[in-house]
Amino acid sequence: MKNLVIILSLLILLFFSRITQAQTLKLGFRIEPAMFMTEQKNESTVSFTFISGYLSLSLEPVEWIGLEARPGYLVGGEYGGFEIGAFLRLRVLPSNFFIIAGINHHSNDILDSHNTGGNYQKQMLFQGVGIGYQKDSKLGIDLTYYWTNDKVFAYSYNGSTKTDKLMSGIIKLGFSLAWNIL
Repeated sequence: MKNLVIILSLLILLFFSRITQAQTLKLGFRIEPAMFMTEQKNESTVSFTFISGYLSLSLEPVEWIGLEARPGYLVGGEYGGFEIGAFLRLRVLPSNFFIIAGINHHSNDILDSHNTGGNYQKQMLFQGVGIGYQKDSKLGIDLTYYWTNDKVFAYSYNGSTKTDKLMSGIIKLGFSLAWNIL
C-alpha cells in the first residue's frame, strides 16, 4: 500500500503542479502483450499473456521528455490484477527513438486456487527499463523489461510440500495510441 501512495503522490504532483501547466497533455490507451519468466524448484518457465490494457495519460513539458501514468488491468492466470505505473520517457535526439524507465505497482488480485496450488493475493512493485519508437504524434511502440525484489507470487503442492513460484522478470511489448488534449 505504501508503494501505491508514493506513485499516486508523484503523479498528482507531476500533473497538477504550476510548472507543468500549458504543456502538451495526451490521453490514450495501451495494449501490452507480456512474457513472464518464472522459476520454481530451480526450473525456469516462460509463459505469455495477450490480454492487458491500460489508459495512458502523458505530459510532455518539452519535446524530448515525457511523464506518463498508466492505470490498467493485466490478465495472466496466476499473475493478474490491477496495475498503475509512473514512467519517464527520454527521446534520443534527433530521432523518434526513446528510452523509458519507471515503476509499476501490481495488485495480484486474481484468485486462482486449486488442489495443486494457487496464487498469493498481494501488492508487488516492479521497476522497468526499455526502449521505444514514436512513429508519429499518436502511435508509439516500446519494449520494456520489468523486475521486482518481491518475487513470490504463487505456489504449488507436490504431495504435502508447498513450493513457491517466483517472478524472475516480465517483458512487455507496448502499443500506445494517444491524442493531444491540451
